[in-house]
Amino acid sequence: MKRGTIDKGIKILVEVNFSKDDSMGIEKSYKVLGLEKDNNSIGGIMRLLHKVKKYGAAINGQVFKLTVFTSCEDEDSYRSKAADFSRAIFEYFRDEVPAFNIVSQKPFPDSLFAVEAGFVTGQNLQIHYKMHRDTPYILIEDAMVKELWMSGAGEPDHFRDIEQDAICAFEQVVEILEKESMTMDHIIRQWNYVGEILKMNDADGRYLQNYQVFNEVRGHFYKQYRTRKDFPAATGIGVKIPGVTIDFCAIKSLENRVASVPVNNPNQQNAYVYGQEVLVGSAPATNAVKQPPQFERGRLLKMQGYSTLFLSGTASIIGQETIGIDDVKKQTRVTIDNLERLSRSPEGFPNRETWSYNLLRVYVKKEDDFPVVQQICKRHFPEVPMVFVQADVCRDNLLVEIEGEMVAKN
Repeated sequence: MKRGTIDKGIKILVEVNFSKDDSMGIEKSYKVLGLEKDNNSIGGIMRLLHKVKKYGAAINGQVFKLTVFTSCEDEDSYRSKAADFSRAIFEYFRDEVPAFNIVSQKPFPDSLFAVEAGFVTGQNLQIHYKMHRDTPYILIEDAMVKELWMSGAGEPDHFRDIEQDAICAFEQVVEILEKESMTMDHIIRQWNYVGEILKMNDADGRYLQNYQVFNEVRGHFYKQYRTRKDFPAATGIGVKIPGVTIDFCAIKSLENRVASVPVNNPNQQNAYVYGQEVLVGSAPATNAVKQPPQFERGRLLKMQGYSTLFLSGTASIIGQETIGIDDVKKQTRVTIDNLERLSRSPEGFPNRETWSYNLLRVYVKKEDDFPVVQQICKRHFPEVPMVFVQADVCRDNLLVEIEGEMVAKN
């Protein structure tokens, strides 16, 4: 390849590297890149991956996670794009394939692909690239903690129905955790990608929403495999293609040197105590109650030297009610206020001035709303790395959802 051709068709959207001293342990940084629409080829994807790896080398870091967003006209279009990108990842990274998921959500500005790449740096780390059922995952270890990052649990190539797809995804999560001597109690952050999340299905006169069916399966697995009374931080978001995939991070403390605690927003009711009236559709069976979404608004991970706050998918909800129906500007501002309240709420936080956003991901329901949401977010979070994608949120009247990650020195 000729020198100078490697960047063709690639645009760097955002980047950040949160620097700590060498004693800080595992550090994370993120970079988001886009591939122009006229570079729909394996060569274009390989050049993009080279850019990702080149950035990692510049910061002396390793790629641990790739979330790839792509628009698709239909299922065949998605399968073709996903197959090309997956093949390129395996060919390019060879024995060091990171956790990755290819998500059917259209990125903004209009790109063929947007890639959210995560990098890990630090002293005396052990990084292990592993496989389970042909799906890569990664283990990161230091003296304090063992981190497991896995993306794309499920079988996106074999769609059946929403219940079976969700069961399959959770079964793979359990299998990988058991393989690494961990349990569902160790999951601190989870992403749930639910195909056609708002779709209603007629089941013998009962109308079952895809998201509610997913919540029923999640509740079953948590009851069976979790002993903790609290939950991971999480996002439940729609994708265009049927099926369910799960990304997650599980953390096991070594020598009791790491603490993980739930974080609440005093203005929002915890989702896992929502009333039946805000859960859509019929119960799964006669005389049954519907399972609420089981996740914490945020989760704080405290280690010697630094802390990480995982911000769950957050929307314009006060108490348990949607605020600003049909008003995307108001919903965006209420959502941002909810995020800010999360970062101020828990006891034992490090000094507020030391907190920094590592990454934000913004889900927008309507394509026409992208510019105004982006304008508000960039004004409020100047220079914070953000990726904007189109997706149905878990309620039909929600137009925006934002998730993120914050870090701070202790």
